[in-house]
Amino acid sequence: MKCATSASMDLLLARFLQCGTWAACALIGAGLFFDTKALSAGVALFILLPVLRVVVMLAVFAQQRNYLYVTIAATVLAVIAAGCVIGLRLAPLAG
Repeated sequence: MKCATSASMDLLLARFLQCGTWAACALIGAGLFFDTKALSAGVALFILLPVLRVVVMLAVFAQQRNYLYVTIAATVLAVIAAGCVIGLRLAPLAG
């Protein structure tokens, strides 16, 4: 039963990343022809896709009540958030 759950999560993540990649590509393509805001949104989506993947994994693990992996995914998100906060705080020092 564990393999079926793992396979379904792999399929969910694969579809999520595939759709996200296509959406980001479409935004970048639209940005090349119409608007730099769309281009920026596409690049931002490419940057956010790995973070969103961890969020999806956290939700799936929580639904499965797999608390060890919920804790690991939450820790990864906390490290990412801490890195963003530190980066924003140190940005003025970089010039």
